[in-house]
Amino acid sequence: MKNSVCLIQNVEKLVVNQEAIEILNAINQPIVSVAVVGMYRSGKSYLMNKLAGSLTAFEMGSEVGAKTKGIWMWCMPHPMDENQTLLLLDTEGLGDIAKGDDKNDKKLLALAILLSSALVYNSKGTIDQDALNTLKSVSELTELIKVKHSQGKKNDEGNFSRYFPTFVWVVRDFHLGLQLEGKRISEDEYLEKALTPKFPANTSSEEEYNKLRECLRLYFGTRKCFVFDYPTSNTDNLKILDSIPEKDLNTKFLDQCRKFREYILKNVKEKKVRDVSTLTGTAFAELARIYTEAMNTSRITCLEDAVSSLSERENAAAIKEAIQFYEEMMKKVGMPTDTMERFVEISNKYEAEAEKKFRQRSFRDEKEQFLEKFVQSMAKKKKELMSMYENKTREKCKAVIKEHAANFEKALREKAYLVPGGYERFKQDLKSVEEKYNMECGKGVMAEEVLMEYINSKHVLELTILKTDKALDKIEKRKKEEHSRQEKKEGEERKRREEEAWKKKRLEEENAHLQETIQKLKKQIEEERKMTEKKLENLIREKQREMHLYMEQKLQQQAEDFQAQIDELKKEKIIEKDKEKEKEKNPQWEKNLFSRLKRFAQ
Repeated sequence: MKNSVCLIQNVEKLVVNQEAIEILNAINQPIVSVAVVGMYRSGKSYLMNKLAGSLTAFEMGSEVGAKTKGIWMWCMPHPMDENQTLLLLDTEGLGDIAKGDDKNDKKLLALAILLSSALVYNSKGTIDQDALNTLKSVSELTELIKVKHSQGKKNDEGNFSRYFPTFVWVVRDFHLGLQLEGKRISEDEYLEKALTPKFPANTSSEEEYNKLRECLRLYFGTRKCFVFDYPTSNTDNLKILDSIPEKDLNTKFLDQCRKFREYILKNVKEKKVRDVSTLTGTAFAELARIYTEAMNTSRITCLEDAVSSLSERENAAAIKEAIQFYEEMMKKVGMPTDTMERFVEISNKYEAEAEKKFRQRSFRDEKEQFLEKFVQSMAKKKKELMSMYENKTREKCKAVIKEHAANFEKALREKAYLVPGGYERFKQDLKSVEEKYNMECGKGVMAEEVLMEYINSKHVLELTILKTDKALDKIEKRKKEEHSRQEKKEGEERKRREEEAWKKKRLEEENAHLQETIQKLKKQIEEERKMTEKKLENLIREKQREMHLYMEQKLQQQAEDFQAQIDELKKEKIIEKDKEKEKEKNPQWEKNLFSRLKRFAQ
């Protein structure tokens, strides 16, 4: 990208920018998204530029007013993984007095959280109450977001961490020593100490103090902190930081920038929803649209509903894209093919590639309903193409016969065979047409059928010529008439056997292909189950860490709340394992799926 592009415009309401959507729709790779939030005029754009490796990715301002409006994006190949795309999001500054109220801040913060793999909070000075107050909107996200319609508030909030990103706090212009009670502490310890609630909370102000800290700990299971020195001792240079050569900047600041960038690039994973579903550019664009439209309504955004809506859209698009690919590739091949076997060989090749494309984009197809639709659509398209190719080869074969039978047809029109000895000559000429036709290559899949149709079309004429041939006596005529009928019957029988053999072979190939599809699905389900299990284990560890904090402070109610969340996660983990064991013990699932898919495929 030459310049950053506005992803979400902040005008009278939040609007997704179509130009950004078109850019994202062209990205078929998984997205690693990093968003930055913080007070306006705090250097967020500079931080994103350091991540981008370009000081011109996001425009920076030198005036008092906020420069960035809405959410802007910068896309680039991931520096450490060529199979991923890094998407950087620079958000409008929080706390801009020109906006008049904080509703806008809440919505932009919610969008930054929901669309990012990592949320970078950029602040200045120290982690103090003022810096935390800027994040007050986090504790009010339940006004905008819920996970499920049916859950109570506490359980719902406990599930936020399944959708929320890694939280990275960057403290700029840090001037204190990282020490606590005379001992050196790490940046992460500094953050955790700052987020530790006060025990006990005896006043309303102490409860308010604790509320935000508890929300940050509850919503963001993975937290990281970086402190940056002043970039330069010359305060005038801070206004034009993007144009200052690195040699003129504080070396310690540059080293801290490098460590920050290295952590983000190495540790921040692909953007996922609901633990296992990775977002490509197209899916990310659609999710941005869904969330933005939801923020513009008075309704609370239900994350499960958003994911379901995304699943419907992405799976429908996955089917369309895969079928379109199959059709385009088949039409590029020289058709008609010489044999039906060659047609099937080509079709199977591109069908497998189309199925791979479908799986790459398929999104949370938990009941295999979209896989069924894909198989149904593929079967319909194959029949459509096969019919089209049959018509093409039929036309071609008819043209070949017409060319080689020109003299034969002329003789028929001139009644040249209605003479003594005409029957034998008729049979020789018809045989000659057949031989010349068979010598032609590239006639296609209907070659035999068209030939048989042509020969059979002459059967009535053959009998007429036979009856009028005075060179033959009655006995010879009866023999030849019987022989002619037998030839016709044998030809039809041969055609029937060929069709049955072809249908049987096609059935075997379809069954083998469906079994292969099911095995791929089982492998995919197992991989997703392991990913979900790993995510659940991480969540349990995060909740246990928070629970122990409250237990140490003898705050029984808070500890019990976390224990309840842990129990729910463990229950979910057991349910997932039981489902898998049931499938392993009971092969009926596989048989049922095979039967469902087979209905469409044949």
